[in-house]
Amino acid sequence: MAKGYRTNVGAVLMRADGRVLVAERINQPGSWQFPQGGVDKGEGLEEAMWRELGEELGLKQPRSVCRVLGHGPEVRYDFPKGMKAKIAKKYAGQAQTLFVLGFDGQDSDFDLNADKHPEFQALRWVTPRQAVDLYWEVKRPIVEATFEALKAHINMGLEDHEEP
Repeated sequence: MAKGYRTNVGAVLMRADGRVLVAERINQPGSWQFPQGGVDKGEGLEEAMWRELGEELGLKQPRSVCRVLGHGPEVRYDFPKGMKAKIAKKYAGQAQTLFVLGFDGQDSDFDLNADKHPEFQALRWVTPRQAVDLYWEVKRPIVEATFEALKAHINMGLEDHEEP
C-alpha cells in the first residue's frame, strides 16, 4: 500500500523591516527552518498554525502579536530515501502550506523552553533570500512558491547583511 502525505502547516513571521524568523533545530544544529507541524484530525490549517506557534515558539497569545498576511499554495515534497525519522516510516512526504504573518511583538515574547519537548535552540531574523538559502533543499520549493505567491508582502531584495 502506498504511503500518503501528511498535511502540514508552517509560519513565516515577518517584522516591519521585512526580515523573517528562522529557528535552529535542537536535534540538528545548523538546520534552520520556520515553525511548522502536522495538522491534527478535525483541525483547520490556520488553527494548526496558531497551535504550532504556541508549542514551538512559546508564544502565549500568538494572535496578539501576529496577523495573517496570507498563505502560499499547498506544496508536496517527498522525504529522502533512507530517511530514518519515524515520520518517514508512516508517510511518503508532507503536503505543506506556509502562512506569512506580520509580527508586531518583541523577541522577549518567544520562549523556546515553554513546551515540555522543545524543538528549537535558537532564533534568528534574516532576509527572505537568506531564509531560502538556509532551508533544507528538499523543502525550498515550498518557501519559494509561498514567497512568489505573496510577493506583495515579501521583499526578496533586502540587503543581505547580518543582524547586529
